[in-house]
Amino acid sequence: MHRPEPDASPRQRPPTSFRSERRRAGMLWLAALSLIVTGCARLPPARNALSGRRLVVTLRFRQPINPNYSYFFLINNAGDPNAPGPIPVLVPPYGNGFATGPGGQRAFTDFVRFDNQQVQGYAVYHVVTDAGGNENYVRTGRPVNAVLPTSDPTLTGSYELRFELDLSQLITDASGNPLADPVEAVNQARNIRFLQVNVVATSLIPIDPATPVVKLTDAFGDTRTPLGASSWLTLDTAQIGRVLRSSDFIGQPIEEPTTPDVFGGDDGSLDLVEWSIEVRDFSR
Repeated sequence: MHRPEPDASPRQRPPTSFRSERRRAGMLWLAALSLIVTGCARLPPARNALSGRRLVVTLRFRQPINPNYSYFFLINNAGDPNAPGPIPVLVPPYGNGFATGPGGQRAFTDFVRFDNQQVQGYAVYHVVTDAGGNENYVRTGRPVNAVLPTSDPTLTGSYELRFELDLSQLITDASGNPLADPVEAVNQARNIRFLQVNVVATSLIPIDPATPVVKLTDAFGDTRTPLGASSWLTLDTAQIGRVLRSSDFIGQPIEEPTTPDVFGGDDGSLDLVEWSIEVRDFSR
């Protein structure tokens, strides 16, 4: 069980806890990549991943995925269709270094992270806020199914992140740990209706939340513009089987532009060009 490190600031804790297993995770990443270069890496489900209702996510970038960068799929499970959604952190003060909400408010409860600091590439985290208002990130497992990018840049799979997240992985106790009662977790998961989501791909998560650094970032929408950089998607999980694609949102703030739109510079490994999200019910 992952336990968060002590908080480093009165508001937001820089995500140094992500670095605690860097060396071991890097070695495991190389081993996993050498064994799984194509196809599907079927990972064991989290303890309460039983609801069968899943988000099936595919993210495609302009150039091959760089595991030295960090890729986040952020979720706000607030139970409100009008709740704020997560947006990228682009300029100082960086806070946690990767995401926030409009006006600096908290706007995500969970996230999937991919980089070479995560065992087998992917990990799922739940956000817990302590009595002092500090964010702590509790690692709760891995997606129930995931695909590692291929190592061959000539193949489409090197450009993509693909995973399935069971909605019961969003259900935790007050400490951010999976519920001891899996039946209750399933019941709560199947009552989830609205989720606000976004993708943040970033070259760097600053350790110092105030000092300017060269930080490249992309997210939903044209991240170079204030409107695009402050946009997110609200999912209705009752729409089983519907596939939402980036091409469905032409003319809207979350539209992905046809030209590179990485904030801070140009890096195709961070430039999100296509995405799809489907709510699928495997229990039917």
